Amino acid sequence: MIRLFFNKEITPQKIFIGVSWPYANGDIHIGHLAGQNVVADVFARYHRLKGNNVLMVSGSDSHGAPVVFKAEELGITPEEMAKKSHESIVASYKALGLLYENYTSTTTELHAEVSQNIFLTLKEYGYLDIKKSKQYFDETVKRFLPDRYVRGTCPKCGATNARGDECPECGAFLEPEDLIDPYSTLSESVPIMKETEHFYMDLSALQKDLGEWISKKSKPWRKWVREFSLGWIKQGLEPRPVTRDMDFGVPVPVKGWENKVLYVWIEAVVGYLSAAIEWAQKNGNPSSWEDFWKDSECKHYYFIAGGNVPFHTIIWPGEIIAYNQKYQKVPLERPLPGESLRKPLNLPYDIPANNMLMYKGKKMSKGDGNSLTVSHLLEEYGPDPLRYFFVKYAPEKQDREFTMKDFIEANNNELVGNIGNFINRALTFSRSHFGKKVPNGILDEEVEKEIYSAFEKTSKYLEKAQFIKAIETILKLGHFANKYFNDSEPWVKIKSSPHEAEQIIYNAIQLVSALQSLLKPFTPFAAAELARILNCLEPDPNAELDEKGRVETIKDSWFFNEVRPGSKISEPKLLFKKFEYTKELEEQDSTGIV
Repeated sequence: MIRLFFNKEITPQKIFIGVSWPYANGDIHIGHLAGQNVVADVFARYHRLKGNNVLMVSGSDSHGAPVVFKAEELGITPEEMAKKSHESIVASYKALGLLYENYTSTTTELHAEVSQNIFLTLKEYGYLDIKKSKQYFDETVKRFLPDRYVRGTCPKCGATNARGDECPECGAFLEPEDLIDPYSTLSESVPIMKETEHFYMDLSALQKDLGEWISKKSKPWRKWVREFSLGWIKQGLEPRPVTRDMDFGVPVPVKGWENKVLYVWIEAVVGYLSAAIEWAQKNGNPSSWEDFWKDSECKHYYFIAGGNVPFHTIIWPGEIIAYNQKYQKVPLERPLPGESLRKPLNLPYDIPANNMLMYKGKKMSKGDGNSLTVSHLLEEYGPDPLRYFFVKYAPEKQDREFTMKDFIEANNNELVGNIGNFINRALTFSRSHFGKKVPNGILDEEVEKEIYSAFEKTSKYLEKAQFIKAIETILKLGHFANKYFNDSEPWVKIKSSPHEAEQIIYNAIQLVSALQSLLKPFTPFAAAELARILNCLEPDPNAELDEKGRVETIKDSWFFNEVRPGSKISEPKLLFKKFEYTKELEEQDSTGIV
């Protein structure tokens, strides 16, 4: 018997999910998992299971100084660096089971076309001005320095590791010239100021609209994200440069500016839109992206790490608000690829940003060499333990320190000791005493109540992007299941009252089935294996994504599948394995050396 948790007549929702783009300057590190990637995939899988129409997009941020300088360090071209890193990132994401309708790169011609379209529209409507300014120049390496390659002391909090764009300690939005005692990270020398010319985006002209939008529409946001963003508005927005002196990136589409490119901070966020347009083109319906971008009922969620909050609550919404002015004119001017509707682009609905994952007391960063790569941990521990940990212990409300000890203890005590322990005991006992079939029984009222409560609460929390509470609800059901099994003592009843033992094991199998369904978004590999053991291989929409990012939507497949008596149970297999906290790992935690 299948018990559904949603009305089959409800019209499916449209859900757009944008996941922040990792720099293509090497392998991804676990900070990306903790910040946004795993929870975004959980969210997408849940909504697909509900039967909603999901479009989740992201890609490799392949332009910008980090890519260029890493390429120089390795003696290869930026294009080669971006391609190599993109392939590595895609491989790690696939191994983790992260399913995107479209995962792309900022190096595509389409992305350049969309970025230039937005740039020219903002220029036309008066939001971009040309200004002469002085920029830090490193005389040793003979080049202008991007913001992130100027370091110094923060004028706001006094931190000595502030960058030219922001302070990682207090979150202040900075200009390179704001720094005290600046130095170049390329040569450790003190840079000089040299005159240059750039386009600037007049954010101050958007301050009123942005302030009103955040004040009215930020109710779904996490409290710290809302307060952080309103703090920016209160401080006052100032013009920011949107071009830079580099030769690798999206060219500035203005005559005489061929030696400059669009600044990555204004260009990369456009990827959410260009990736959706690319997805539509792949599917042979070039206008279908408008279903997600111009339907006011479609909710837009942006999963990001804490350091990217201003780019998604201020910069990107500001670009959209400014760009949407073009839709007030008839006919449609400068249409985007496949664009047919003279309707505005959607603004974000929620921005469930996580705080920072810390390692050895510092923000995890590839650029600073303070990170653990995903590929390294995947090879050693597999995807599900990593997915579980970076949901259960995600830095939702404050920064969180990562240690291998915490990771291994969470796996051993929670996945293995709670969920895995119950499932293995229930299935093994059933096979040992009732053959390869589910025994007869009736669903116990208390068991049914706990199962329904778990589905209801998990759904409620996932709808609100409260992932820690969602997984804690599933763990609570696991604790109930273990207690039910222990208190019922089927190993005693099988001798004194076989019929009663049948009833106990029947209910235990139903709890196993409920856990299987609940775990689908979180630990999909274990859930798939458990489905095989229970022989309940119902269609899973998360397994139907093809190379074009299409998904066969299964209506209302987020359910509790009550396994019928007599159903076959295959040979159980351990879903989760214990790991050892070795002396090497202990040393790694204390030194940070892998």
